Amino acid sequence: MQPESYHQEQARLEALRRYQILDTEPEPAYDHLAQLAAFICGTSIALVNFIDENRQWFKAKLGIDVAEMPRNVGLSYLCLERQDIVVINDTLQNEQYAANPVVTGYPYIRFYAGVPLVSPDGQILGTLCAIDPKPRELNQKQIEALSALGRQVISQLELRRHLVEKQQTEEFLRESDQRLKLALQAAKLGSWQLDLKTRELAASSQCYVNFGLPPEVEFTYSKLLECIHPDDRSDMQERVRQAIENHSDYEAEYRCIWPDNSIHWILARGTVIYDGDNQPMRMIGVTLDVTDRKQAEEELKKQNLRSQLFAEITLKIRESLQLEEILQTTVQEVQKLLQADRVLIFRLWADGSGTVVQESVLPGWPVVLGQNILDPCFQERYVEKYRQGRISAIFDIATADIQDCHREFLQQFGVKANLVVPILIRDGIWGLLIAHQCAYPRHWNNFETELLLQLANQIGIALSQAQLLEQEIRHVQELARSNSELEQFAYVASHDLQEPLRMVTSYLQLLERKYSSQLDATADQFINYAVDGARRMQNLINDLLNYSRVTTRGQPFVEVDCGEIVEQAIANLKFAIEDSGAEITYDHLPTITADPIQLTQVFQNLIANAIKFRRNIPPRIHIGAFRADEGDGGLGGQGGQGRQEGQGGQGGQGRQGRQGRQGGQGGQGGNVDKNISSPPSPLPTPHSPLPTPHSPLPTPHSPLPTPQEWLFSVSDNGIGLETQYAERIFVIFQRLHGRSKYPGTGIGLAICKKIIERHSGRIWVESEPGQGSNFYFTIPDQAGQPS
Repeated sequence: MQPESYHQEQARLEALRRYQILDTEPEPAYDHLAQLAAFICGTSIALVNFIDENRQWFKAKLGIDVAEMPRNVGLSYLCLERQDIVVINDTLQNEQYAANPVVTGYPYIRFYAGVPLVSPDGQILGTLCAIDPKPRELNQKQIEALSALGRQVISQLELRRHLVEKQQTEEFLRESDQRLKLALQAAKLGSWQLDLKTRELAASSQCYVNFGLPPEVEFTYSKLLECIHPDDRSDMQERVRQAIENHSDYEAEYRCIWPDNSIHWILARGTVIYDGDNQPMRMIGVTLDVTDRKQAEEELKKQNLRSQLFAEITLKIRESLQLEEILQTTVQEVQKLLQADRVLIFRLWADGSGTVVQESVLPGWPVVLGQNILDPCFQERYVEKYRQGRISAIFDIATADIQDCHREFLQQFGVKANLVVPILIRDGIWGLLIAHQCAYPRHWNNFETELLLQLANQIGIALSQAQLLEQEIRHVQELARSNSELEQFAYVASHDLQEPLRMVTSYLQLLERKYSSQLDATADQFINYAVDGARRMQNLINDLLNYSRVTTRGQPFVEVDCGEIVEQAIANLKFAIEDSGAEITYDHLPTITADPIQLTQVFQNLIANAIKFRRNIPPRIHIGAFRADEGDGGLGGQGGQGRQEGQGGQGGQGRQGRQGRQGGQGGQGGNVDKNISSPPSPLPTPHSPLPTPHSPLPTPHSPLPTPQEWLFSVSDNGIGLETQYAERIFVIFQRLHGRSKYPGTGIGLAICKKIIERHSGRIWVESEPGQGSNFYFTIPDQAGQPS
């Protein structure tokens, strides 16, 4: 593979991984897309297929038993190579295709149609393909419909990636259903559902269009039969009967007589839904007006340019949630695309009035931008219809069947023809997207109507997303304000308690010194209790002050050597280490960007806890660090030598360099740093053994570090704790043991958590009772800006 091709493939795979779609559970939205692809193309097999480096994985599949195939098998590679739609009417007509394993073996492909699934950044993630063991041909409208479904797959992926909360997911599914309907309308496919027991027929607005029926007509099964040409009715009914009896798909082509007596051809496809007793319940399917294919082909050439412009508009809408920019872009691009004299967005208010919030108008015609408009007859006769999704396309205002007051209202702005589509959001109608022709009357074709309808839908989605974003921003701001007030309250309360507490403590100590020998044992005990309680209260207030100062009194982030930080923490705990006989080792630690004082406090608290919660053996504590993107660095970082803090020694030497350090206390002995050499630790996998006895790694269920992020570990051989308390210990004032056995205020780990979060990291623990504990925390290479 050429270097350029290799980099392109890596970029494509990276784009695919960002969606996190591979090996996920089936989802109805993708299954529906596969079913629609099969309906549209008339095939028995349809796949939503994503291609990684080794395989083709099927997110949705219809008519095939396997969940994935090797990448070098099948025909989807053609879409990758050509970066375009691929249609093969008969694979046996080409020697290369005929030798493919999926042609010579299961599923014995003779017909293949594939649409590349192209992400917004231009990467092909896979294909939406329709497959059949029999040769077939597709017309241009079917290809266009398949392409529309391919774009819908990408829309599904985009929404899936951005909406992660349950409420947003539900919204995504609703939007997805709406987009499916729009895809059908864009391809001029009408959807229908027939209850086989009651013969009740439900049809989409596009079905009305395909049969030439006005919206106000009740579209019943009897009306359907009445519209079908008399010579074709029995054949259509027989095909329905065969589909039900044979448990097969339904397909029929028949002539339709429009109310103006013109003849149109309809292609209908569907499938039968059965109940638990295998009894037919209903049929669902689509209809397509296949009249005058040549005219459709010629029109398709013109639509290509329009589709490109629509894609640009849609991309701009998706790239930004700046509503003013989105609306301005929409009116400008639509005005150019339709070559209309005026395009505007009309914001409706509850009283029926409205404001023109964006406008693009050619010179010479009245400017209405910013005007507040109230048309009483519009409010009375038209608003409710638009709220129900009505689209209005008027060829000539002067002769149109509208109220005179509405006609006069439009004519004052020079309007001779208009096209109006509603902008709908979850709560109802938001406004209208309107195109005006002022120079002369104008016929609005189906493409122009569908274009505005799709753009109005995109605007509605953008409005909904902007509302969600605004709510989230308000929530975050309110939470930040609340946290700030709580921190300030904790600081003020703790600070104000210091003075009276000092006075109480002083007088208690005076009582203890003056009357300790003059009172009985019970009184002495009471005084001791009071002095001890005051002392604990003093410690509690000091810890509370430290907790409140993590964010309010933090130092600027600077580059710090974590090895020196750990040495400082160990020095601060010198007497506790000597008294407990603790042995502390640590790997070569990295240089990161952090608050040195707070980072020292984190290591000091974790080491102090390991010493405090020890068993009846000397504590053994090890500190390590590794980064996910360093390959073989392991917990030992770049493979530098380790360090050890131990007992005894008659004296000590100074530092011996960066890779190993030795130091101690002169004179009568004390803690002595002993230089030890430890080999580099390879980057482990979830199944590999620990690289060294001192360097535990998180389990496969732990939140592993991301690239450009350091993972630190502090492990010990102490008493450990049960998994159910792994989160509770980081909550302020939460203790698992009584003060008589393990003294403290229960704030130390809460302070650690707050410090690590200030550094944009995470902290957690893995432990078992009697087996020691492993505390982990992460810090980015560039932890942030000074706080």
